Amino acid sequence: MRVVIVGSKAFDSLEYHLSDSFQALGHVASILDVTDVTPVSSKINYWASRFCESYDRSVSQRLADRIIRLQPDLVLVVYRHLHPILVEIVKAKLPGTPVVQINPDALSNLEKQQIIAADFDHYFSKDPYIVNFLRDKAGLNSHYLPEGFNPRIHQKPPVEKYVAEWLTNIDVLVFGNVYAYRARMLEQLVRAGINVAVYGTEGQYLRPVVRSAFRHQYLVGAEKNRLLYGAKIVFNNFHYAEVTSVNQKYFEINGIGAFQLCDYKPTIEEYSGVAAEQVTYQTMNEAIDKVRYYLAHAKERHELAAKQQDHFQRNHTFDQRVEELLRTVGLYAPAV
Repeated sequence: MRVVIVGSKAFDSLEYHLSDSFQALGHVASILDVTDVTPVSSKINYWASRFCESYDRSVSQRLADRIIRLQPDLVLVVYRHLHPILVEIVKAKLPGTPVVQINPDALSNLEKQQIIAADFDHYFSKDPYIVNFLRDKAGLNSHYLPEGFNPRIHQKPPVEKYVAEWLTNIDVLVFGNVYAYRARMLEQLVRAGINVAVYGTEGQYLRPVVRSAFRHQYLVGAEKNRLLYGAKIVFNNFHYAEVTSVNQKYFEINGIGAFQLCDYKPTIEEYSGVAAEQVTYQTMNEAIDKVRYYLAHAKERHELAAKQQDHFQRNHTFDQRVEELLRTVGLYAPAV
């Protein structure tokens, strides 16, 4: 089966992992980005499309034309900022091909609601709250599909956990985009006397206490695996608009075999291989208490991390998510 994924080609992106899983399952997958049909960067294209409707339509028409030339059996759109005309054109020219939207982000990142205006055949979201209002209020064909991790990329390093922790020498590691809300949470950890190392993208308005913890390195690939696994605790504080869902990092951290402490969300009861209250917090006071506890109890955090790693390897890979998506849209054919 031929699959076209519309979105970012960046390594370690959702699009990258979906493409890799389709290929691992025996399909032909390609990623098509806006930079394939415009001479400008993704960032310039985004802002031009946001404020110039004719430009927005033109780019989406070009993307649609490229999709049609590829003659796919499935179109999977990850971007949420594309003009609805893209779906209209593709469905008119490829009437037998499902055109599917998969939303990997929080509620606050629905852009100008283009995906709701577009007539996709199926909508997938990781957040049950989004699934419910799309289906029960907007009348759309909406489905729940959690994110996952890529076992070919997110791998446990070949070293014992206690050795990795000794080599890495990080008590609490945080990675990702550190915007003001996350920074306020991290500031409370630092002020409690906890040694925090922050990796990723430095957001605006950061105060000195958090900026001083930055390592100025974006984590991907083998280095990401090494540092997450080697940190005693990976602290994952979700975006405030994750209503009932978690982020992709949640699955990656557990899949790698790191010990994770994260916000409590109802879906964690479904995902986790250990009791949710052991590895989550609901207030920062509780988070600080649990960080201190697990820093002092290495054997317990190692055992929990190992149980989670085994559970996530068996239940939460992107290969499994892709198979579920294909079953939902009626295109699943098991290997023989």
